[in-house]
Amino acid sequence: MAVCKETGVVNVLVAFWGPAHGQGRTTSNMAAIATTIALDNHIRVLMTHTHLEQGALEYVFAQTRPPAQSTRTSGGMDAIERLVQCGMLTPEGIRDHAESILKDRLEMLGGSTSKEGQATKLLLPHIFKDYRRFYDLMFVDISSEDNLEVISLVMEQADLVVVNLNQNRVNLDSYFSKNNTVPIPAGKPVLYCLGSYESSSRLNKDRIIKQYDLKKKEIGYIPHHIRYMDAQNEQQIVQFMLKAREAKSRFLEFSEDEYFTGAVRHMGQLILQALEISPVSELDDDDD
Repeated sequence: MAVCKETGVVNVLVAFWGPAHGQGRTTSNMAAIATTIALDNHIRVLMTHTHLEQGALEYVFAQTRPPAQSTRTSGGMDAIERLVQCGMLTPEGIRDHAESILKDRLEMLGGSTSKEGQATKLLLPHIFKDYRRFYDLMFVDISSEDNLEVISLVMEQADLVVVNLNQNRVNLDSYFSKNNTVPIPAGKPVLYCLGSYESSSRLNKDRIIKQYDLKKKEIGYIPHHIRYMDAQNEQQIVQFMLKAREAKSRFLEFSEDEYFTGAVRHMGQLILQALEISPVSELDDDDD
């Protein structure tokens, strides 16, 4: 792993993947975690995904992006493909064609607007080589329905894999079964994230830890939260996260927003700790 000269943060790639399509809320989890890390720390995050065409990640952040960006056809993977074909892709090219979500903190490299684009597996190696100059963290959303070659490519390059699961015992048994074929390279650091988590379930985090012989520092969760779900549908994730992070519990009164942001922040901290990254946080700045 390389160290960014500007921030002192190690440049790393984190793959978000789930064994069952749509079950672990992979895209939703990654969006919340990436936004929170970017809001909490002096760190620059780039998000992308392995689906060739635009999809859920672009949709949920659509209202955050300037109108000229959200409707254009010249940026994202389309621009990367043109630069790769000409042999002209540079770190500046990735930065210039990524879309700003949070200024100088969180950006997104969107999918293609064309169904005739070059295979993702041909573009990703170039992106993985050049993103490090301007970004500290790169988060890649991998679909379980992707070509196994693409999944393996990202897994091999990743410094950490976040496996997104749910509280369905059948799915958990299937994943943790020794007979289950998992495309994660041997020895690759792994964390587990329970998506749409329900704390009142009998199969809660503590029981999952015990049942599948996990360590507490290996697993976190993103709670099921109706307002976060609405924020995704209404393309208002950043606005929701900014408001929710201000929520405080009152005496004998539970705050769902505080519980949600606390869990997301904890999952982000597990990722940073697993990568041995200690960036300067906004809270540290506030204390100065």
